[in-house]
Amino acid sequence: MANQGYELTAAQTMNKARPPARAVPPGTRARPPVRTNGSGNGGPKQTAKKRAMQRSMTPEQIAAKKKQSIIGGATTGAVLIGCGVAIWYFALGAPTTVEGLKDGFGTAVNNTKTKIDNIGDVLDNLDGIDWGGLFRDDPWKGNTTVTLWNEKYIKRNNGGLHLTLVNSLADSWQKEFEAAVADWSESDALTLEVEVLPVDEAWPNEKKCARQSGKQVVCDGNFGETGWVGINENEVQNGRIISSVAKMNLFYLRNANFFHRRFTMCHELGHGFGLAHTDENPYNKNLGNCLDYTDDPEENLLPGEVNFVKLREVYLEVEEPTRRLLRRVENNDGTVTETIGWLINEDKAEDWGL
Repeated sequence: MANQGYELTAAQTMNKARPPARAVPPGTRARPPVRTNGSGNGGPKQTAKKRAMQRSMTPEQIAAKKKQSIIGGATTGAVLIGCGVAIWYFALGAPTTVEGLKDGFGTAVNNTKTKIDNIGDVLDNLDGIDWGGLFRDDPWKGNTTVTLWNEKYIKRNNGGLHLTLVNSLADSWQKEFEAAVADWSESDALTLEVEVLPVDEAWPNEKKCARQSGKQVVCDGNFGETGWVGINENEVQNGRIISSVAKMNLFYLRNANFFHRRFTMCHELGHGFGLAHTDENPYNKNLGNCLDYTDDPEENLLPGEVNFVKLREVYLEVEEPTRRLLRRVENNDGTVTETIGWLINEDKAEDWGL
């Protein structure tokens, strides 16, 4: 209320705050007011009711009620302690010092932020997206060279390339991964093993996609609006692959349909084996293999025979060359000049006119 321009005296203030005493009839003893403990548990009426209930209870009932109260308190305490231990161990990394506790708390906050970032800020779907245009920023574009793995991973007369695939994918990617591995395993030049890495989706991309020597790591993460839906990064030493990482970009693929996701998985695994593209025009006729650029992934979901042939050429035992006379010329001085060739592929000799 607004100030009315007057003040009360101290006496008037006391009289205003204190109600007048009740008149007590002559000969009647005044009853003292019931005092409460100030805990706000119901006032005089409820306090009196509680006392009446206690008076009506037997000693056994009172003891049972106290025991129940103690058990309830102990259970609540145990739950709180358990939650605290779980947070200390799993979220904070079981720190033993104050500095460790601070570091663990900071890590937990960052992991939570990463998880939120990974879940959010992705395309709702690929409607209106030119899928073929997403190949423009593919770092493999224009590279037609097949790069082999280090020779120690190759048994040319016993299964070709022996490679471990590290499954560092979220549960939502298992179907696509299993299908792609089964498809590539149809090649007699690949011997693949799968090693599962338990993944926490709160992990940053760097942890989920950490490179492992002699293996191909397959992971997913929100890498942002990069222009690529998937990418394979091979580590090459002395011209040979020594490790590989295949990444699925959730910015584009989290809400994509199964065909887009399966095509991308097959495509990037193929690069991890060292294969190049079979065609780089996404708008021409589809070739029916997942290393062919396409605007319609449903038609290029699987590895093709052309991919299997290339794998056999580079990873299986090389045929012994065949010595063959290619040319014989009699010279004017009576001597003869013969040209000898060594053929790797006898089947092509007739095509070459030899």
